[in-house]
Amino acid sequence: MVALLIGLRWRQLAHQLGRNPWYIVALVVSTLTALGLLGTLTLLLVGVRVAAPDAAVVSLVIAGSIITAGWWAGAVIVSADDSLAPERFALLPVPARKLLPGLVAASATTIGGIGTTLALLLMLVGWSVSVAATVAAIVLVPAALIICVLGARVVSGVLGKWLARRGTRDLVVTLGVLLVACSGVLLNLLTSAIMGMSDPGAGFSAVGDALGWTPIGAAFGVPAALAEGRWAAAALRLLIVLATIAALWLAAERLLRTRLIAPIAESGGGRVRSGGLLDRLLPASPIGAVAARSLRYRRRDPRHLVNTIMLIAFPAIMFGAFAMNGFQGEGGAIGRAVILLPAINALMVSTIVQMDLAYDHDALALHVISGVSGIADRAGRLLGIGIIAVPVTALLCVLACLVTGSLELLPASLGAAFGLSLAAAGAGTLIGVYLPGRAPAPGTNPFGRGSSGGVQTLLAMILIAPITLLVGAPALGFAIAALWNPALGWISLACGLVLGCAAVWGGTVLGGRALDRRWPRVLAEVTSES
Repeated sequence: MVALLIGLRWRQLAHQLGRNPWYIVALVVSTLTALGLLGTLTLLLVGVRVAAPDAAVVSLVIAGSIITAGWWAGAVIVSADDSLAPERFALLPVPARKLLPGLVAASATTIGGIGTTLALLLMLVGWSVSVAATVAAIVLVPAALIICVLGARVVSGVLGKWLARRGTRDLVVTLGVLLVACSGVLLNLLTSAIMGMSDPGAGFSAVGDALGWTPIGAAFGVPAALAEGRWAAAALRLLIVLATIAALWLAAERLLRTRLIAPIAESGGGRVRSGGLLDRLLPASPIGAVAARSLRYRRRDPRHLVNTIMLIAFPAIMFGAFAMNGFQGEGGAIGRAVILLPAINALMVSTIVQMDLAYDHDALALHVISGVSGIADRAGRLLGIGIIAVPVTALLCVLACLVTGSLELLPASLGAAFGLSLAAAGAGTLIGVYLPGRAPAPGTNPFGRGSSGGVQTLLAMILIAPITLLVGAPALGFAIAALWNPALGWISLACGLVLGCAAVWGGTVLGGRALDRRWPRVLAEVTSES
């Protein structure tokens, strides 16, 4: 059973690679990224091992605990995208006790499992401060990996019914994206709190020692205790490791048995209501119909909802990061350059516009069979996004100027923000026809395969960025100059609106004509499951 499920997992991967060449590119890019991270980890471990051997032991306990916690928390995200979910075996005469070892082994031999194993082996560089710690770490590598995998299965099993509800999934997605977006600020706050302690080293050691007694860190606490010569503590922590594995195994087997007998079915989003006021305000034309559908999706689809929230949160997060790092002007006031921060929304706008076709998935066939022209599709989607993005961007510009006490710089702030955002929208609406990206199907795990758009979106961003900077350069340049001469802000605003609107018009016309020629191919790309 173990060999069968491992082989099934890798045959699925080979099938995906054979069906879609973009998946091969994504696999190569992700592999190179993982190798880069592992190389960075190696350099850090060698540096800490040579410069501060005592700190290396504590750092490894904390790092190992973070890896385990990451597996457990990640189960909430990837459980709905599991190709070997228990429900797939519900009709087969295979008991849970025989199925579980194979599922655990299959999870441990995925790309993530192999990467985790390599990271655990690289940590031996740090454990080499002691022979006993090195031997214990080698022996406990399988135990640490098993705790990661079993813990992830238990978390996904316990929360399975809860996550099967549409409202719960939407809430988890929204909170998860906001948490990831705020991770930099949270890390900065944590670092500031540690550095503000009277003895940061002692606090760091206390955290590491405490984690060594927990289920997520006990496997790393054993070699840490041996490195410090605490044999009794190492023995007690080893008992915690064994007890954790036993408890997780029993819990995972029971949850698996339950899901094989009573598979979990996902629930939908509830009743769909008419547009009402929305339909009356928008023009009765193909452009208006596309815009109305786009706006409805931004309220009902968690992927669109998260993008809308990030239009507001992204500049606010950047403002918090700059404020925490002392981005200040004379007299301690927040620097006037903060009025340029709303322009960063051009990144969000470009991604939203470029991936809008992919978010439709097979619903895009509605536009194909109804004869919607490419220009109407491009213009309608831009109108739907603009109804939200324009007032949000304007509000952010006003707030930035109020915070800095520089209302005279409002034209400069608006010029930079709208100049770059309109240029990004124009470029995205054209390039998105050729590189629509990939997104999970509606109703599936929003963090599943293709949630970041894949390699196509990465290539699209590489193409959109220089176009955005080229078209928006006059608006941005005059906005920067307005920090010393506010009158130049009006020139920035004029350049931003004129050049930005020209970019939107050009992207709509050229992208629409290209879409008329590429409708079948675009539909095939965005509905691809491989």
